[in-house]
Amino acid sequence: MIEKIEKIAVSAGEIVKRHYSRGVANVFKSVRQVATDADKESEQLLKEGLLKIYACGFYGEEGGGDISHHGDHWIVDPLDGTENMSGYPPLLAVSIGLLRDGKPVLGVIYDPIHATLYSAQEGEQVRVNGEAALARTQVDPAKAIVALDFSSRMETRPQTLQQLARVLERARAAKIFGAPALSLAEVAVGRLDLFFRPSTKLSDMVAGICMVRASGGKVVDYGGRDWTMDSEGVIAGSTQMVEAYLPCFRQA
Repeated sequence: MIEKIEKIAVSAGEIVKRHYSRGVANVFKSVRQVATDADKESEQLLKEGLLKIYACGFYGEEGGGDISHHGDHWIVDPLDGTENMSGYPPLLAVSIGLLRDGKPVLGVIYDPIHATLYSAQEGEQVRVNGEAALARTQVDPAKAIVALDFSSRMETRPQTLQQLARVLERARAAKIFGAPALSLAEVAVGRLDLFFRPSTKLSDMVAGICMVRASGGKVVDYGGRDWTMDSEGVIAGSTQMVEAYLPCFRQA
């Protein structure tokens, strides 16, 4: 089934790429969240295609839907990195995840600008463009490249800045992609060593968390507990990196 899902992700990515190439106009969903026609067109394609492959629950970043802790649910972000559509860098993604009884069991993430396709299923290796990913694992926290994303929830930002300051006392570098799904995918394949974000929208998280876990990595909340669909924060990386950096998030 995953090959069919990959094709759907690529088709949705072509919609995103076409809109990016010709420029887009943002529509504000809220004071700090935007959407574009690309989001809506991509989500419609994803919904039709995925439900044709496997009819189950469906939740989309734009259209919403019902999510429960029981049964199977497609969880999609038709355009992760919407803020990057009208700016730079061109870091964009289509994210497709499958939740089974609240647990991420399948993930496909496609970067249409760089034509990079990540995919994983529970119990199997992460693939990049169809090939098994040979992830490097950095074991020295002082050499870590850490990625983060700020939430649109303003009340979380002072805490995130404090956490970033503590992280930077240890890490080699910090990056902000503005596309959480891509950040998680890059952790899964070892090009980033750690990723953190305060509030976790399921549409941003499910596919990438499946990948990180499939690669042997660890995903926890800010208290160090295994991430669940009810978690408010996320820290993802190798077990060594998560344990090394967890004190940065446990402090007040």
